[in-house]
Amino acid sequence: MDHKHAVYGVDVSKATLAIAHYEVETVVEIANAPEPVAAWLAHVPAGAAVAMEATGSYHRMFAQLAHAAGLQVYVLNPHVLKHYAQAIGQRGKTDGCDARMIARYAVHEGAKLRAWRPPAAAADTLSRLLVRRRVLVGARQTLAQSLASMPALKAARQTLLASFKRMIASLDLLINRELVRVPEMAALHRRLMSIVGIGEVVAAQLVAALHSLCFTRAAAFIAYTGLDPRPDDSGQHRGRRHLSKRGPALLRCMLYNAGMSAANSKLFKPIYLALRARGLQSTEAIVILARKLARIAFAIYKSGETFDPQKHFKTS
Repeated sequence: MDHKHAVYGVDVSKATLAIAHYEVETVVEIANAPEPVAAWLAHVPAGAAVAMEATGSYHRMFAQLAHAAGLQVYVLNPHVLKHYAQAIGQRGKTDGCDARMIARYAVHEGAKLRAWRPPAAAADTLSRLLVRRRVLVGARQTLAQSLASMPALKAARQTLLASFKRMIASLDLLINRELVRVPEMAALHRRLMSIVGIGEVVAAQLVAALHSLCFTRAAAFIAYTGLDPRPDDSGQHRGRRHLSKRGPALLRCMLYNAGMSAANSKLFKPIYLALRARGLQSTEAIVILARKLARIAFAIYKSGETFDPQKHFKTS
């Protein structure tokens, strides 16, 4: 981003967009709908950049229209922006303040940012279906636990949970249909399922992630998952490492679940026990297994091969 005057920060909410020009104090507010967005984009200088916070699905339409209009689009991590606002001493939190902060971040950190590109349509649809499946599974678990101690509602509880089960099964059919529509995705899904610990849903989540962005190195994919360890060292101090958790939470959760499954398998259990013997907590050991699975998945994605313990186990 060479021209500060061409950078806009956008605070996104479900109903509105607060848009701040980097060098203009006034904040423009428009409805978060296609027609108002198209009207605003029509007056934006060619080659301008717009930066916004990732907000679930609310930013998608604006990002897509801005990209289609030829603008440089940056979708930023909310966690990073939160800490940036604290670092620059932002005192208040309003839509306008956040929009100006986002514009400032885009200007000063622009050289390190990666421009957003629309994901492949099939991968995007698959991601949306998987997110909705996760919501249903979570809601079903919550209701099952909440109503378990109420005998008077036993029949109603069983009916409700059965309904959830049918809805989840319907989503599974839609997910499989989306995979079958793209032979390349279907083939990758089958190869990923050959990895010990990875089942149908986790494999679908990996397919969506690997087809959404172009990863050139395994390290980049690991960083995207948020499973990369963040050092805390200074001088003689060697602090406890924590995960960056900067990637999509659902993918990270799925890989962790796969790590738990792998920890009980004949292939991975010796590694898990060795990690525990070194003094690592069970969660730490499972995270390491999840990271290994992610590396193996990336290797299979790049090579086009199925899982071979003799080969992929060593490279992970």
